[in-house]
Amino acid sequence: MHRKQLFLSLCALTLALASGCGTTSGHYVPPSPFPDAPTPTASQAPATPAPTPTPEPTPTPEPTPTPEPTPPTAEPCEFGKPLEESAPVADDSFFDQTVFLGDSRTEGLQLFSGLKHGEFYWARGMTVFRTSSEDYRVFEVGGKKYNMVELLSLKQYDNVYIMLGVNELGYPAESYESGLGALLDKILELQPSAVVYLQVMPPVNDAMCRQNGLAAYINNSNLSKFNEAIVRVAAEKRVVLLNTAEAYAGPDGQLPAELANDGCHFTYGGYTRWADYLRTHVIDRERYFASRTAAPEADPQAQ
Repeated sequence: MHRKQLFLSLCALTLALASGCGTTSGHYVPPSPFPDAPTPTASQAPATPAPTPTPEPTPTPEPTPTPEPTPPTAEPCEFGKPLEESAPVADDSFFDQTVFLGDSRTEGLQLFSGLKHGEFYWARGMTVFRTSSEDYRVFEVGGKKYNMVELLSLKQYDNVYIMLGVNELGYPAESYESGLGALLDKILELQPSAVVYLQVMPPVNDAMCRQNGLAAYINNSNLSKFNEAIVRVAAEKRVVLLNTAEAYAGPDGQLPAELANDGCHFTYGGYTRWADYLRTHVIDRERYFASRTAAPEADPQAQ
């Protein structure tokens, strides 16, 4: 009896221990190494941090516009001083509305220089005194005869080039200067929209002139006096002066023999120098007319 009660008591104790273990499987579950964090109450809930205000962007200053550079004003033309070298004309169409006035040297320019644009009015033996002579109407247009000045009343040109003086070398330089000035007055009156170029005469070859029987007065001593007159007239009448002579003068001031035909006229190939010089000595039209209308006292030649 006692043994039976003891057995029942041990069984009851075993069952009591098994029910207090807290497991539902045959595996051991170790306790969590991290204790459960307490759930905060409403009063303990962390406050939501206030949003950091986004800074207003700093406005980028408007850049100060860079002013357009003012194009440099061209220097006034100093009348009576040879025109400086310029960039070559784009092509010879520049001379389409151009007239070339002269004597037999201008004939050579037309025939042998390669310059095929523009109009050429020349006559062998032409002088400044014959340009307006009623007895020297040697140019025919439309079946009618004209002298050189009368031709200029028929059409307006952009450019007028003048090369005269060799045939006048037998006259006093003063007479030539007066006649050239009168011619310029007429040209400026008849061609108010044209740029007028007055050309210095190239030298001659004295020795060849004598060898070929040209008149004794055709020499560089006389020619230099006439060129001085050309410079003065260019300054007085306020037209462009072209020192065409520099395209031909040798170291001694003479026309080199290899460029001389008879001592006065050029070889056929020599005329290309003249055309090349004209292509690289051109004045801007606005500069020319602004210089002409400037007060005379602003012109160094007028002081």
